[in-house]
Amino acid sequence: MASFKGLDGRLRKDTGTLHDWLWQGWKGDEAGLLRGLARDATDLDAFLGAGGTLRRPAHALIAAIRTKGREGRGAGLFELLSHAYDLTAATEHVRRGDFPGAGDHLEDAIGSVTIGTCVAAGCFRYVADWEGGAIDFDAYMGKLTDRLEGKGIAWAGAWKRIASAAYHLKGTLDPRAPSGERALLARAAVADACWATLASVRIRRALGARPPVSSATYARIVGRIADRL
Repeated sequence: MASFKGLDGRLRKDTGTLHDWLWQGWKGDEAGLLRGLARDATDLDAFLGAGGTLRRPAHALIAAIRTKGREGRGAGLFELLSHAYDLTAATEHVRRGDFPGAGDHLEDAIGSVTIGTCVAAGCFRYVADWEGGAIDFDAYMGKLTDRLEGKGIAWAGAWKRIASAAYHLKGTLDPRAPSGERALLARAAVADACWATLASVRIRRALGARPPVSSATYARIVGRIADRL
């Protein structure tokens, strides 16, 4: 089984390339990229002791991309692997006492989770405003929450608060605080991010935008990651 140190570099590189292939016009060895992602899914599944819960849906999406194209399936693969990677990496940083490092991965995970939710809610323009610097993350989340509540997601405010707490871990950490206090805060933030990730799947299903991986499968994968805290 690969160490997480080796997995970390590979997953960061391969999920980044997958993102660029899907949304930034990357041109390169697509077959090689998909082979690498299949290996990444296998090795991350083994690292987590997930018993195929991550590997099987990832390989199914990769097979579908090869035969039917990346439309729809590529985004599902990116979310599955990148979210599992960032949440796992956050737990590894917490276990090593690198709480700001965990915060970096939580920012990536929650940013991606909220973007997928924005797309499902038909308001990608909020993402463009946030990423373009016209509004900050909190204003972006406020606009997204209003949109979700307007579509009948009554508990969107609770989702926003918990997702935002995870996203803001780095800004909340006080370097003068005792290490035990900072460790507790970091573990809570990772747990918040795990819940926010699962809850976003439920939100998207309620909006009629069903992700290609089932809620039950996501719950097993994310639960396995949360158990590492």
